Amino acid sequence: MKYAAQMILCLAFLTGCRASGIGGYWNNCPLLDNNLSICEERFADFAELAVAAPQADAIDAMDALFDRLKQDTVAYYIYSEWMDGAFYNLLSPCRNAILYTKAVDRIVADSVLSTAECDPFLKKRQWIGYNLPGERAVVPGYPSFTDRTLVLVLDLSCSSCRQALEKLSSDPQWAGIRHLAVCCGYGPHPDIPDWDYLCPENPSSVFDPDLTPIYFIVAADGTVESGYLPAL
Repeated sequence: MKYAAQMILCLAFLTGCRASGIGGYWNNCPLLDNNLSICEERFADFAELAVAAPQADAIDAMDALFDRLKQDTVAYYIYSEWMDGAFYNLLSPCRNAILYTKAVDRIVADSVLSTAECDPFLKKRQWIGYNLPGERAVVPGYPSFTDRTLVLVLDLSCSSCRQALEKLSSDPQWAGIRHLAVCCGYGPHPDIPDWDYLCPENPSSVFDPDLTPIYFIVAADGTVESGYLPAL
C-alpha cells in the first residue's frame, strides 16, 4: 500500500507539471523532495519538452525555472548539473546549443555559483557553439574544405582512438569521402592509412577533449552536415 501511495503521488506530481505544457511546467512542481530520482526524472521530462517546444517558449520556461531556483541554493547547484547533463552531454537526446547557452547565461548572471564554479560551464558554452549543422565548419589549422570530409577528433593519449580510426575507415557509408583526423593531446602518432592527420597547436579552442573520439561530416562547400557523434 505504501508503494502504491508513492506511485500515485509521483504520478500526481508529473501530471501537475505537464498539465500546462512547457509554459506552466514548473507551476505546481516541487524542485526537490525526498526522492531525488523522481525530481531528476521530472527535469528530464522538462528537458525533452524544452527541445521540442518553440524556442521562445522553451527559454521563457527556463527563466521561470531559474527564478525559482534562485530561492534555493541547494536546488540551484543540483539543477545546474542536470542542465549540463541534459543540454550538453553528447549522449543526451536533448543536447542543444541554444538551451545550453541560455542555461549558462543564467547561471553566470544569477551569481549563485562562484566564478570558479562557472568557468567549466562557460568553456562548454564556447565549445557547443562550434560545428553546428548548417554552419561553417571550424577546425583549427584547417582554413577551408573543398571536399566532403569525415572529421574525426581524437586524443593521442586515448588507447581506444586507434579503434575509432579503424572503425570509421572500414565503414562503407564513408567510403569515397576524405578522412581527416584532428589530433589532440600527446602520444604515438597513428599510422592507419587513408587518413590525413592534422595536429593543430590549440585544438581545445574548438573541441572539448573530454568528448573525444567524436566525428562529424563536412560538405564540400564547408558547411557541417551533421553534429558531433561518438566514434565508439
